[in-house]
Amino acid sequence: METSRLTPRRSWLFVALSGIVAAGTVYVFGPSDSGVLASVAVGCVVSLMFAVGYAVSNERVKQTLIDLLSLLP
Repeated sequence: METSRLTPRRSWLFVALSGIVAAGTVYVFGPSDSGVLASVAVGCVVSLMFAVGYAVSNERVKQTLIDLLSLLP
């Protein structure tokens, strides 16, 4: 089994950048009435989903948390 080449610092940087990219995408390409607040909310949810995927080792708990987070905006 091959291990990840990402260090913990780079993994958390990836989590943060994923949220920023998601927020930017929603702000630029989202519905015309979605403002900065909605874009930031989406970015936070995406970051939380990636953080759960990275930090939680139990697959059942991980899937439950991601399912709950997907119910947010």
